[in-house]
Amino acid sequence: MGNIEEKKCLNAKACRLAIGHESKRDCLIMNVREPEITTVTDLTDKELAKQWKTIDWKKVKDVVNNLQSRIASAAKSGNRKTVNKLSRLLTRSFYAKLLSVRKVTTNKGSRTPGIDGIIWSSPADKMRSVLQLTNKGYRAKPLTRKYIRKKNGKLRPLSIPTIYDRAMQTLHSLVLSPIESATGDKTSFGFKPYRSTKDAYAYLHLCLSNKNASEWIVEGDIKACFDELNHTWILDNTPMNKRILKEFLKAGYVEKFHLFPTEKGTPQGSPISPIIGNIALNGMEKVLASIYYSKPDGTIDKSHLNKHKVNFIRFADDFVVTADSSETAHNIINVIQAFLDPRGLKLSEEKTLVTNISEGFNFLGWNFRTYKGKLLPKPSKESQTEVIRKISAIINEAKAWDQDRLIRTLNPIIRGWAQYHNHAVSSAVFSKLDNIVFHMLISWAKRRHPNKGLNWTMTKYWHKSDSRKYIFCTEIQTLERFSNAKIVRQRLASLQKNPFIDKNYFEQWKIMEYHRKKRINISNSVPN
Repeated sequence: MGNIEEKKCLNAKACRLAIGHESKRDCLIMNVREPEITTVTDLTDKELAKQWKTIDWKKVKDVVNNLQSRIASAAKSGNRKTVNKLSRLLTRSFYAKLLSVRKVTTNKGSRTPGIDGIIWSSPADKMRSVLQLTNKGYRAKPLTRKYIRKKNGKLRPLSIPTIYDRAMQTLHSLVLSPIESATGDKTSFGFKPYRSTKDAYAYLHLCLSNKNASEWIVEGDIKACFDELNHTWILDNTPMNKRILKEFLKAGYVEKFHLFPTEKGTPQGSPISPIIGNIALNGMEKVLASIYYSKPDGTIDKSHLNKHKVNFIRFADDFVVTADSSETAHNIINVIQAFLDPRGLKLSEEKTLVTNISEGFNFLGWNFRTYKGKLLPKPSKESQTEVIRKISAIINEAKAWDQDRLIRTLNPIIRGWAQYHNHAVSSAVFSKLDNIVFHMLISWAKRRHPNKGLNWTMTKYWHKSDSRKYIFCTEIQTLERFSNAKIVRQRLASLQKNPFIDKNYFEQWKIMEYHRKKRINISNSVPN
């Protein structure tokens, strides 16, 4: 190995990027440098693995959560000096590094390598990476560009950092997340602990279900939000180490063996991108408040001054704003566009719409619409079409599968979709989808036995119970039905509570909601 380390890669041109060679990776085509790291430990792999396996993860989380809580409290009170001091303390913390490495090695993308082809799979690799994780001399590597297909058929670029860079971003996101949560919009529900799309649904339902509720809606759509963010604005307004942040933003990406620079945007696929996106869009609610329900001295008084019935709800880059009239709604669009201009963002003229609530609008998979003056949110037609398309594709692929395998594949999809929509007005939709799936399965069964009659086929694959005549099941498994999910209305945790400062409140709320929904499910349960 000594001779290899002393010379440059002689086969760099042949390997295009000189990735994976045992040299110092001083590539002849582009500069792809290894992050400069601290001195590697002299411990053996066996000793490193033992250290990793004996970590007290509860203590690790408690230490990190304590520091995050202090950062959030300081950020909420506007104490920048304390925020900076605690931020440095957290990014240098051994416990924070442990948690960062654990996160990137246990999530769904943990087996996906970056441009260097490296993953951390063994306990020794993970422990060694913790000891090597540092800001000192850090240089980010280019990202690997891939494309995933969106629901509308278009391709979305996905940029994958190396696992070392993902760990570094996760480490700094531990600092940014409590700052963003403490200083951001309270009605922004995306990428925050203890918040979800269902909370956005619950708040929007509260805004639209009153007798005197707003009748006009602004459906906001930001054009290529993550791809167009202005780097100068991000560097000036993101409270973290500017050199490290610049490394994240300016790393570039590799596509078809060519290196491309990143002059704008934050890559989708990076752990820190959602938080940067939230920071960029935070303030939209305050701008609207300052115009529509604030006193001359700047004090916000929504309960008494909101005569235009303006309410703002955002999840990631999707948002809606309510208004009392079409004129107010169009004015709101102008206000939001003025807010987005310094950030390099634009509202999509085709997709940003002003809609009357009686006509209905879609948000996060639900259709909000009034029927005879009553608000009845339902799963959107697009969401229904998507789940049926997915089930149909599986059934078509399952021509040679046995019944157990088909049930095992379909159950998570049916159960997950039903649970996502089980707080909306979904009973009729669930029954309709069950009927569609039933007929799709009949076609699947008839195709397997083209020479048998329908009665024989039904008897082979469907069985009876006390409450139902046809159950698609085997001796081992039973197919889930959409209508098995009981309708349980979603309640909203206090918007004034912070998930980092008021962690106990959210933990208790989570337990209370779990038991409430469990009681409802038991009282309404119907056996298969």
